[in-house]
Amino acid sequence: MTEHGQTLVFLITLVIFAAVMGLVLRRRITERFAMLWMGISLLLLLGSSLGFRYLFKIAQVFGIPYPPSALFLLVIFGLTLLIIELYAWVSKLNERSRVLAQQVALLRDSLDREIANRDALSGARDSRA
Repeated sequence: MTEHGQTLVFLITLVIFAAVMGLVLRRRITERFAMLWMGISLLLLLGSSLGFRYLFKIAQVFGIPYPPSALFLLVIFGLTLLIIELYAWVSKLNERSRVLAQQVALLRDSLDREIANRDALSGARDSRA
């Protein structure tokens, strides 16, 4: 890649890193994902500045004749790992939501029974008076 192209890619990834840092500082990203996205943006930053010279070696190790295809392969692997991480997190949240919904239903049932008992007791007191 030419020097200008590599500089452009580095500047774009620097903007992405700054955007992620801004989201972290404004607490728009939770701590769990802050570390993940900071790591991803840091890897992008390092890859764009240092990784181009190693792209040909990576392609040769994997037996890929066209080096930019190796870049796409690495990106696909990374995105697959990210999707697995996000799916695990969503599954955990889904289970927690189910448990919370069950607890709310049990509390609502208990509250309804308590209200019915109070109404029955107040009705019994009114009939005695």
